Amino acid sequence: MVGGMLMACLRLNGYTLDLDQAQLFDLYGQAVELRPQALAVLLELGRRHGELVTKRDLSARVWPGVSVTDDSLVQCVVEIRRALGDTRQQVVRTMPRRGYLLIVDAADTAPRDVQSFYRVAAALAMIAVAIVLVWQFSFPGAAPGRREAHDRMVVDVAVLPLRVLNASRESSPDGNGLAYMIASELARNPDLHIVSPLATAELRGKNLSPSQIAAMTHARYLVDGSAERRGDRLQLHMQLIDSSNSRIVWSGRFEPTAQDLPEVTEALISRISASLGATVRESDRAVLRNRAPASLDAHSRVLRAIALTIAPSPEGLRDARQELEQAVRLDPNYAPAWAHLGQAKTLLIFGHHDPGLGRQDLPQAIADIEHATALDPLLASSWRMLSIAIDSSQNPEAAVTAAERATELGPGDPDNWVALAVAQHHAGRTQVAIEAFEKAISWSPLRPPNYAIVAARLRYSVQDYENALRFARECMDRTPALGVCKAIWLSSLVRTGHAVEAQAAWPALVAAAPSLQTYRMTPYNTPMALSVDQDLDRLRMAQ
Repeated sequence: MVGGMLMACLRLNGYTLDLDQAQLFDLYGQAVELRPQALAVLLELGRRHGELVTKRDLSARVWPGVSVTDDSLVQCVVEIRRALGDTRQQVVRTMPRRGYLLIVDAADTAPRDVQSFYRVAAALAMIAVAIVLVWQFSFPGAAPGRREAHDRMVVDVAVLPLRVLNASRESSPDGNGLAYMIASELARNPDLHIVSPLATAELRGKNLSPSQIAAMTHARYLVDGSAERRGDRLQLHMQLIDSSNSRIVWSGRFEPTAQDLPEVTEALISRISASLGATVRESDRAVLRNRAPASLDAHSRVLRAIALTIAPSPEGLRDARQELEQAVRLDPNYAPAWAHLGQAKTLLIFGHHDPGLGRQDLPQAIADIEHATALDPLLASSWRMLSIAIDSSQNPEAAVTAAERATELGPGDPDNWVALAVAQHHAGRTQVAIEAFEKAISWSPLRPPNYAIVAARLRYSVQDYENALRFARECMDRTPALGVCKAIWLSSLVRTGHAVEAQAAWPALVAAAPSLQTYRMTPYNTPMALSVDQDLDRLRMAQ
């Protein structure tokens, strides 16, 4: 604050926060919509701008008498930064392990005429809203008013891999792939938190019951069902289950052709969301309606490839690449096929799992994913895959931008937030990366296998080698094909004073993964990569 006086209006990255009206205005004087909790956090920071406000203080003031996790506060800060265009986090600054600091523009108050303009604009906006409401309730055909998303509690949902009937038939769909696609579409809804389909696929592979999966993931609702290919149609039986009492909240049956898939998906997502008290934005409906594969054969190949990359092995990734190359030949305009093809190539290149692919092929893999974003700019998973494929050692900010786009399009998908954490980490912003990662893992106690390597990277970067060692060991156990897990584990052993143990483990690890002999940490030339490579070189020389 200035001179001990509270300013009525604050300028934040060109936006105006009116503390009297409790409203944020954009550059043109239009009110910016924020959830009440996010706005309350912004107002608290605004009243004490330039001062450190602790997480505990913010939680006590915004959620008085209610016990909430840090995730609720982090989500509000993420929404505030997005509303302000604060991509570099220079307006709302994180003070590690302490709280947040709001930095106002150099001219920290808005001119009085601007304030008056904003008040007039707000009044006109209220009049316009009133007119619309009168119009809606005066005409029988008008759309009924809908509750805003912030009036609802966020719901945790797990989409289980579908049971595939007659799976031995040629061109049968894949249950894991279908669950992945359904979960990705549900994740567009900010009212829903979706358990990562990578986690549910792993649990379903252990033959656990839906109630057991619900207990392990803490999901309140389960989406379950079956699928069967019947000629040129895909028969789907779906149901939404309340895990607290095993009650079927909603069930439905669909038999779409390839061209019917977008319409059926829209109906499925809308009915599930409506049953949970959530809404589907009209823009998302349009996206779904325009996303049709040319044939069920192309669709099935993409689903099988998705399943092969959920728990990747070198052979599985090579098979996935072949499936996807067939899919793009069958349907050159199917965005998911191009996105997953680029991802499969990227994983093969980074893991040195295909002798026919090398670093020189990475630009083409990125081009495949970029082609997907051009075909379908609103497919969140494509942006997530793009952020992973981009060489962060060359263009870290492009990777961050792509990951941020993924979280905007799919805010309910924890995998998008993990991708953002990885991109931010590679860009040297480890503290905010840890926040994004903690947000993702707070939704469910069960973490997919690939989350372990992200945790290992983050802990290593802050020199927490003991925990890096633990997470790298978990990664090795759950995804033994990944060389990066072994590299971080070996380096962490060295840096915790167990170099002899690392030397003893080296021969067996190289025998199981020969690529470790020439492995180099990516992104190249980062402090972490240089440290890991240095330790690996010493282990090689000691043999």
